[in-house]
Amino acid sequence: MRFNLTSISAALLASLLAQAAMASGYHFGSQSASAQGTANANAAEAEDASVLFYNPAGLTRLKGVNASGVLTVVAPSGSYEDRGSTTVLGRPLSGDSGKFVNTTAVPHGYLSYQLSDSLVAGFGVFVPFGSKSEYNSDWAGRYNTIGTELKTIALNPSLSFKVNEQWSLGGGITAQYIEGKLSKAADFGSGVLGDPALKPLLGALPPAMVAGLIQKMSGTNDFSGRVDVEGKNWGYGFNLGLMYSYDKDTRFGVAYRSKIKHQLSGDARWQVQTPATNIAAVLNGIKPGLGSQVQAGLLAKYSDSDASLDVVTPESLSLSAFKQMDKLALMADLTLTRHSRFQELRVDFANKLPDSVTPENWTNTVRYSVGMNYQLNDQFKLRAGVAYDGSPVSTANRTPSLPDNDRLWLSGGLNWKLSAKNSVDLALSYVKVGSSDLSNADYGGQASCRPDLNTSSCATIRGHYDISSILFGVQYNHQF
Repeated sequence: MRFNLTSISAALLASLLAQAAMASGYHFGSQSASAQGTANANAAEAEDASVLFYNPAGLTRLKGVNASGVLTVVAPSGSYEDRGSTTVLGRPLSGDSGKFVNTTAVPHGYLSYQLSDSLVAGFGVFVPFGSKSEYNSDWAGRYNTIGTELKTIALNPSLSFKVNEQWSLGGGITAQYIEGKLSKAADFGSGVLGDPALKPLLGALPPAMVAGLIQKMSGTNDFSGRVDVEGKNWGYGFNLGLMYSYDKDTRFGVAYRSKIKHQLSGDARWQVQTPATNIAAVLNGIKPGLGSQVQAGLLAKYSDSDASLDVVTPESLSLSAFKQMDKLALMADLTLTRHSRFQELRVDFANKLPDSVTPENWTNTVRYSVGMNYQLNDQFKLRAGVAYDGSPVSTANRTPSLPDNDRLWLSGGLNWKLSAKNSVDLALSYVKVGSSDLSNADYGGQASCRPDLNTSSCATIRGHYDISSILFGVQYNHQF
């Protein structure tokens, strides 16, 4: 039996939904409270420094020095109902998932500086991707995942140039840091019992005794271990923007964010000593010395080691429009994301093990957003928006680390003008993810599963997810 990090690393990359339940795939989903209030439809509005993230060309609409500080609080709700999860040997798996999603708060910050009438510099610090989920260690899907955490932070200096009264251009460089942690259980008991080398021995035993061994060792805590993985990396990309003002009340924008390549480098730490000792005791009782031999093999195979994997966060292209009509403004955004880059996950091991490959087969996605502002009076501007965000994950490729599905955003908010140079944006959103059925065999990229040779525990999780989130955003804007 040989476990490695294939399915673990896939979960590390793909776990970005379970916590936030916000944007499809593994985007965090909100980098601005002013944008959140319109369900991310206001890129062409270009009202504050946070436009740097959505379209850097919009910075030319800002005068002087502007700063925006944002805090997004995500309060997710998730439930899992198991519907027949089993080990590779067919033994039923059970166990409550627990509260696998938790409330979290994420900050972002933006600054713009007008260098001249036609040139504006900007700098943004934001979280483009991020998640944390933690299941009970003995839940039914423990051999697929127990916990995942991914943190990113992006630094994005930008420049925007006003060509004339109609056209503006913008662009920037993005330095993105990624750090991930993941843990899952390892079904050493099933792996040993499924080893063809033991088939002659087990075949000579009475069927009732073999059934008893499966009941005792397959998918049980005393004969299971655990692996914890960590990795981190810096990657670099760019963003571009174009904005066209048809007249003073009508604008259109195009924005592009590039892919960013990462090679996460880290280590894998195994908990194997206790289950190997228990397995040895059982097998030595059947054939003296056999258990000790198996124990030595397990300890040799599952030693701590370095590991690395390549991750490419996808590029996106956004088209936006804005129309001011007296006190009412209408706006829309269409964003295409090339999630199809994630076709497989390939892990390279420092200890000379062959590359391990997990097929993912993600597809490209489209997000549609429409929103509005209404200037209630000199102090308050009301916001509202709705968005439909498609998922890159199909039913066949859904995992417990990413029980993703299409989602609907409903958002509202307001801008409160405190003074001529100070304002606060507040936003509240409800994000509902489509209910998801899950039947995921953890084969680690193999056509069929042999737990002695495969790169996973070969367990199959079957269940149903319901996930939603409440998002609260607050943003302070100041003009110096």
